[in-house]
Amino acid sequence: MRDSDVNLYDFSRLRQEFGPFLEQPPDAVAHTERDLVGAGYRRMLEEMTKIVTYQWRQHITASALKGFLFHGPPGVGKTAMAKRLTYELCRAFGDSGPSNLSEDEVVLILVDGTDIARGLYGDTETKLRELFDLASNGSRHNQHRHDHEGGFHVHGDDPIRRTILLFDDVESLFLTRDSGGAKEWHFSQDAAFFHHIDALDTAHVAVILTTNRLDLVDDAIIDRFWPQAFEDPSMDALEAVARAKGGAQGLGQAEIEPLVRRIRGSQPPIRSMREVERLVMRAFVEKVLAW
Repeated sequence: MRDSDVNLYDFSRLRQEFGPFLEQPPDAVAHTERDLVGAGYRRMLEEMTKIVTYQWRQHITASALKGFLFHGPPGVGKTAMAKRLTYELCRAFGDSGPSNLSEDEVVLILVDGTDIARGLYGDTETKLRELFDLASNGSRHNQHRHDHEGGFHVHGDDPIRRTILLFDDVESLFLTRDSGGAKEWHFSQDAAFFHHIDALDTAHVAVILTTNRLDLVDDAIIDRFWPQAFEDPSMDALEAVARAKGGAQGLGQAEIEPLVRRIRGSQPPIRSMREVERLVMRAFVEKVLAW
């Protein structure tokens, strides 16, 4: 498996999504041109950046903390947070994009059910092995291996890199074994996943899981990850998203203010950033059609 076989986010792709860094403090999380909005998101980003950076810089290869479990309602920024964390790690580890690769390159591989679901028994387990191999070794197998002193050496021409492996909507991939809908092949997939997680090289890889249904996630998965609860954004955060998204879409102040009033007065209330983005999209289309 190679990078072209997966949905891979590198420095340049993440920069397109979040924009350039506006300032780069040496010991704190930076701000970007199109950043996540809200103090809660920033605290979460700071905490996770510190944890992953410590494990990677200290070469903790077999940490009990394999990554993070993002849980909460749809449309509250779980996937966006995983991308933003990766972008921050790119900055922290000095990646300057694909034109200047170094041994500190950081990438995100986004995995959903269609990426690993296969019709024949055992094929999904094979796909999982290939994904974890790619996360650990890059595009070439045996790219780096740890020696007896805890260091590493390189095989092949590809640079050593660090990877965030994101499993989106994990309940659709690894259904809890206690569920009445669980089948024999669910047990096999879960066992394969546990094996790869337990063998994870946490000095170079961190795994993030997202779910809207924590009740459908196997307890053995929950036990291996640090939980991060995503709640409904505050009204101020939703307003800030509307202003930022509206401005990026070319909407003027007179076009954004009605959106803000609707957000603050809507019944039933608007609760997710995804709903706000739909409002902005609708306002943009109405502006274009009236042009």
